[in-house]
Amino acid sequence: MLRDLFTVLAILLSGFLSPLANAHELRPAFLSITEIAIDTTTETPKERTDAQHTAQYIILWKTPALGEKQLALKTNFPQACEASNGVRRIEENKFAIETWTLTCPHSLRGQSLNIGGLKKTLTDVLVRTEWLDGESFTARLTPDNTRLNFAQAQIRVQGGIIKTYFVLGLGHILGGIDHLLFVFAVMLLVTRAKKLFLAITAFTLGHSVTLALAILEIVRLEPSLVEALIAMSIVLMAYEAARRWRGQSGLTLEYPWVVTFSFGLLHGFGFAGALRAIGLPQTDLPVALLFFNVGVEVGQLLFIAVVVMIASLPFLNRAKGSAIFMATVSYGIGIIAVVWMLQRTLPIFGQLAI
Repeated sequence: MLRDLFTVLAILLSGFLSPLANAHELRPAFLSITEIAIDTTTETPKERTDAQHTAQYIILWKTPALGEKQLALKTNFPQACEASNGVRRIEENKFAIETWTLTCPHSLRGQSLNIGGLKKTLTDVLVRTEWLDGESFTARLTPDNTRLNFAQAQIRVQGGIIKTYFVLGLGHILGGIDHLLFVFAVMLLVTRAKKLFLAITAFTLGHSVTLALAILEIVRLEPSLVEALIAMSIVLMAYEAARRWRGQSGLTLEYPWVVTFSFGLLHGFGFAGALRAIGLPQTDLPVALLFFNVGVEVGQLLFIAVVVMIASLPFLNRAKGSAIFMATVSYGIGIIAVVWMLQRTLPIFGQLAI
């Protein structure tokens, strides 16, 4: 009877969490502002003189989208600036992309922009600006700070990149339910501190390697395939955890770091896909890549610490001594991951059929 009760609870939990697979994490919006030279060869002397004070920019605006619905954010540049008719499209990786040309009577240096609607969301906006003289900087806007002052932001270029990509990495892992469930399954499989440390370290090394390789375009996999395989990795790890609590052993239990390193290589492609979608500063790529990865690791350690603290609560401290309870939790994770795997795999087969 107790086993049946735990099984029902596991199924109910999977039904509650499985819709989160589509959201994965709330990705930040990305605004790219690139200053370009104005062609004055066909203009009159007066028009040439006026053009010396005019500035022109190529704008790329990426906002998270679900289907055809776009997050209600608006870029508010100085009123004197004029925008050309933009082009909008929806990407497969859940972003709506708009591009247009912005012409301003004066340079944006010393001026500011505001992101309308950001205060009502839970997302951030990453702003990447490149001036005509080659200088560039990256800044991050939040619901609490929706305005960017270009003059002030220019002063904190390096520090801004470190903070921005650290926070992005931290937010990505804490919002990445599938990555966290994989770590949770590892914790259910490996209960000894030393083995757990080695297993998590191996997972970290694995995804750090492929994150770098994928971002540098040395190796690349289809994002939809990566997401499906990540879900499959959670199914397999949950299965191994359930076997462990049923009294069975095997290679995964004896040498968990071998398996976690292998699956870490796979998860690294998932991290790279999110980072590539967000956008990277090419001039400061090593710094951005390093601190995004550091943010991921800090978030992972925070999650482990929270799980350990919750598990130490009196009622759970008793429950985790039950093999039935621990196996049922493992089954619950496996059921959730199977649902995710089906959700991510069926579209792939649908595309192949077409």
